[in-house]
Amino acid sequence: MTGTVLVTGAGGFVGQRVVAALEAAGVPVVAGYRRPPPGGTALNVLEPKALAVTMPGVETVVHTAVGGPRDTRVIVDGTRNTLAAAQAAGVKRFVQISSVAVYGDVTGTIDEDAPIEQPHGGYGAAKVAAELACRQAGDALGVAILRPTLIYGPRSAAWTTAYLDRLHDGWPVLGAAGRGDANLVHVDDLAGFITHLATSATPIAGTFNVNGADIPTWHAYLEALRDAVQAPAGTGALPGTATLAARKLAKAIGAVAGRAGVALDPLERFVARTPSHDEVARFRTSVRYTIDRMRATGFTPRISLAEGVADIAAWERAGRP
Repeated sequence: MTGTVLVTGAGGFVGQRVVAALEAAGVPVVAGYRRPPPGGTALNVLEPKALAVTMPGVETVVHTAVGGPRDTRVIVDGTRNTLAAAQAAGVKRFVQISSVAVYGDVTGTIDEDAPIEQPHGGYGAAKVAAELACRQAGDALGVAILRPTLIYGPRSAAWTTAYLDRLHDGWPVLGAAGRGDANLVHVDDLAGFITHLATSATPIAGTFNVNGADIPTWHAYLEALRDAVQAPAGTGALPGTATLAARKLAKAIGAVAGRAGVALDPLERFVARTPSHDEVARFRTSVRYTIDRMRATGFTPRISLAEGVADIAAWERAGRP
């Protein structure tokens, strides 16, 4: 029987689905929450003592905790703390959730041996540092580093909910401006691969890209979403240079206001509904992250774009619970 699995960040988008997948597979789970629900296990990965108390009896750690959008301490220091506690407790397997952001702004076909030279922003740099800590943990702890692409599905704030809101506002049809590759992995495929690693007969170590069953264009993804949720026909065009500059300024003003406790709803709505410069560039970028190494472990993603979009539409009809 598979031993106990500790999931850090169990209250997050990915962590919730990982816990559900493991429990469905009959795996005993300790779900660690920074803010636990009634009866849940409180676990702050920035507190080594809390980790030391939680770790005994755990066979596998799945580290999904990520922290706030601008605070990389959970990614870097939290990973180091969790690794140290796992090693001290004799944990056999450690699954680290990294990101393809470590590759930076790349094009073409990207496998796990691609050079890591300019990761994407502070988030990507923090994930690189966390990966380094995992590699330094040594062979005694079987570490699998997962680099998911864009994780979508119900409750995905960045790659699903934001686009649903924009589509309902009459977002434009991308057309040729959306010819780039949408490397999307459904959250349940990511959770399925993690469950596969946690329940394998022997620990599986290494670094793995995690991508979806198919790779549509951004135009195809967004139009499939529009049709599935019956959003209005698109109007207008993607923002030009002036609008992108205005968005950047509005975001900066909103951040300052937020720290001062001032809500600027119209400004926040403008930022949320307008794609960033990085997004507009991504819509046009041809890049594909290969998953041959993941498939070699015996796991293949199963959720097609059509199935993923249908899942999102059903969630939307239910009121986005």
